Amino acid sequence: MDETTAIPPAGVPARVPPRYKELVEQWGAPIGVEEARNRWGQLVAAAEDGAITLVAMDTTASLGYPTWAAIAPLDKVADPGRCPVWPLTSARPKLADVIADATRFPDGAPQILTRHRRPVAAVVAALTLVDLPPDGERITVDAFLREGGTITLGFDPGQDGATDDEGDVIQEPMPEGYFAVATEPDGREVGRGGGDSVAEALLRLWRPPAHLYSDEPPFDPWGTPPPDDLPESTMQF
Repeated sequence: MDETTAIPPAGVPARVPPRYKELVEQWGAPIGVEEARNRWGQLVAAAEDGAITLVAMDTTASLGYPTWAAIAPLDKVADPGRCPVWPLTSARPKLADVIADATRFPDGAPQILTRHRRPVAAVVAALTLVDLPPDGERITVDAFLREGGTITLGFDPGQDGATDDEGDVIQEPMPEGYFAVATEPDGREVGRGGGDSVAEALLRLWRPPAHLYSDEPPFDPWGTPPPDDLPESTMQF
């Protein structure tokens, strides 16, 4: 009997591009635009509850890469007040346009979805969700500033890579990007974030877990001498 292979929905790549692998492992395989349109109400409701749905548009004719978007909760958008707004009923029939506006390089922007003029979810470029800090570790910018904290923004121009005379890489290239640093009123740094834009840097601003700063000394299995009261039989060589 011949082995059968599942055929992905139209517009969905058969293989996951490396840059989207992390998202698929966390949120599942993407769906096509038509399926997203058919399940629109359900997917937006899921986003309101914190779920993320990946949506793939087939753009393999351009650079051989598909463009992925995500229907995501509002807290995945750094500055929703400055983003374009779509009523849910208007976004559904024009979903391909909504995704294109969210993912267009380099000037794409999250598209806010509203129900009765109230923001409920967003369509974002899927790549902006890569490397986001775990829930509960993000620093909420507004609350942090109100509590007296300071957030410093900066730009890192990056650096070119370098190779030796034999062509071996001796210095990896570092891409340019923006960064955000959060400090408490006493000047103590408590978090950092980075990204391709200021908004992404703020979205990735996170407080490292406490265990990364443990005061306990590292375990040294060779540092403790054997007790003096061991029976003689255990001290034989």
